[in-house]
Amino acid sequence: MTAVFLIGFLLFLFSLIYILFHFLRKIKDRNRILSKKIFFSTFVGGLLLFIIGGTNMDTGVQNELNESLATIEKLSTENNDLHSEVKKLKSENEQFSKQNGKLSEEVKDLSTKVTAAESAEADKTNLSKQITELESKNKSLENEVNSLKDQLASKNTSTASSNTNESSTSTTSSGESEYFSNCTELRKVYPNGVSSDHPAYQSKMDRDKDNYACER
Repeated sequence: MTAVFLIGFLLFLFSLIYILFHFLRKIKDRNRILSKKIFFSTFVGGLLLFIIGGTNMDTGVQNELNESLATIEKLSTENNDLHSEVKKLKSENEQFSKQNGKLSEEVKDLSTKVTAAESAEADKTNLSKQITELESKNKSLENEVNSLKDQLASKNTSTASSNTNESSTSTTSSGESEYFSNCTELRKVYPNGVSSDHPAYQSKMDRDKDNYACER
């Protein structure tokens, strides 16, 4: 098509030169006649070839247009791929956000459990201290009770010895003795009790110390 365009251009240029040359010669020779066959054939033919060749001539614009269209199509495809990738990333981001929320709740629950465990451990430590203190107090009380028991046993021994001495003294002075282990036995013989000058009197049976034992 480049050759057709070039031929058409040359014919069209020839027709213009021819008519210009004719007008120059006509100035000198007014009777000179223009050859319409040559002029119109070259003018019209050249113009048609010029238009046809110029229209179909490959000037590189079509290739550039095709390349641009291919580039646009490629970019469109990549854009669609990017949109799909972005959509996928958004979906994954939402899933990660949900998982993060669940993990946050689990961490919160674990923190609460750890705090409760630490509190329970502190309570356990306090209870252990209290148990140790109570055991120490219990041991001290047991020692005091044992001491009191020893004192009571010693006092009972002293009282029994004193009662024995009193009974011996009463027997020696009166020449006779009556011994009862308790008021129940004494009341079987002396229902109203006995006075301090009676042989059966014992100071341990005189609780109110009024010199009368086992009175009713």
